[in-house]
Amino acid sequence: MDFFARPSEEVAPDLIGKILWRWGVGGGRLTEVEAYLPQNDPACHAARGPTPRNAAMFGPPGCVYVYLSYGVHVLLNVVCDQESFGSAVLIRAFEPVGDTARLFQNRASHGRSVEPRKRAPLDRPTDGRSLSLGPGRLGQALGLRLALNGLPLGEASGLYIIDDGVSPEIARTTRVGISRGDHLPLRFYMTGNAYVTHGARPAGGERG
Repeated sequence: MDFFARPSEEVAPDLIGKILWRWGVGGGRLTEVEAYLPQNDPACHAARGPTPRNAAMFGPPGCVYVYLSYGVHVLLNVVCDQESFGSAVLIRAFEPVGDTARLFQNRASHGRSVEPRKRAPLDRPTDGRSLSLGPGRLGQALGLRLALNGLPLGEASGLYIIDDGVSPEIARTTRVGISRGDHLPLRFYMTGNAYVTHGARPAGGERG
């Protein structure tokens, strides 16, 4: 897991364009992530030290940190840096690849109507963005459970991050959906891709 044994701010942009895959379910190409820092980051769950809830963040790099948001959504993070640091990357969105039937079934099981539209080339996504745009939807589509917390990527968790050589153009902005630490430019996304949240502030002042 040497790839993840680096600061989350370095790992995050390198994840864009890679494939996130759950064995037996499916997945897609990562389009949006956010880094959370072990120091000077009030939005990071590790900011106040280890607790029973965030203990996985202080585990080895390359492990999964999942938690329940608003009592409903299971959000996926990957632990970075060194063990005991409390650093991670939140996975916010992916563009589905391959057979999406199981992903749609999982989303529908959460009471969401996300009927797949006609198939389209991967560079021209359809309105199926509701499938995996946003960390809550992504967690539902993959069928994530809290039992994954603390497990390493790979066979143990059934979650894989695969590099197939794609090198997209990447933009950097402030994070979204948080009330503290929202000034830090720690969100990274694939430019020109529809599976990206809008509304953050790039360093240059334009809104992403």
